Amino acid sequence: MNSQKGQALPLAMMALAFGTLVITPFLGHASSSLIGSRLYEQGITELYSCDAGIEWALWQLKNNPLLTFITDYDSTPLEPIPSDINGSPFPTMELRFVEFSEDTRMISLEWEDGQGEHEYDFDATDAGIIFVRIDNITASKTVIVELSKVPGQPDYEFTGDGPYISVFEIDSAGPYTILVTLPRTNKYGPLGPGPITITIYENPVTVYDIRAQTGDHAITVRATASYLATTVISWRVE
Repeated sequence: MNSQKGQALPLAMMALAFGTLVITPFLGHASSSLIGSRLYEQGITELYSCDAGIEWALWQLKNNPLLTFITDYDSTPLEPIPSDINGSPFPTMELRFVEFSEDTRMISLEWEDGQGEHEYDFDATDAGIIFVRIDNITASKTVIVELSKVPGQPDYEFTGDGPYISVFEIDSAGPYTILVTLPRTNKYGPLGPGPITITIYENPVTVYDIRAQTGDHAITVRATASYLATTVISWRVE
């Protein structure tokens, strides 16, 4: 019989070559999948963080639809911004004012003397929410803002830097009076400001752009805001 020594060597070499051809790309694919899954998980986490930031900003606008009139992106109106969410850094938040809706009615009343008690009359065209905004004002003592014909609603009291925003709910159209009281001058000098401007907004609906960014991901939302609800118009992931 002929010797069979070395006949298994070609088979082993073929198996080794085949294994090299199969295992090498398999390991490369496994490594790429592991890296990809980590990047995907990071991206999803960042998008979830941005989502949470947008929801938080919408809640802020629901509480104050007149949060800012700055038309450039700015983080100041949303401050203080939370430091983290679910153990991760809170997204960078920015907001810009776009416009008032066509349903918003503005009434401007100018204050000629900034101290003492002053009454401002206006006619409401419908039931709803009345925002009273007082600009250009700084008071070292309490400023009181009242609205006539609104029983049971608390008066608004402010000190420090303005603008001051008061919110009243009215049941019907008709004549109303805004009463603003500032401290009078005493022997130490004036406690109230100089001339100020009062602006009344009837059922204001404002439009804002909200931008949240974390890492390499960002979400930009355009939304309407009123005292009753916030509504998202568009949602863009970047």
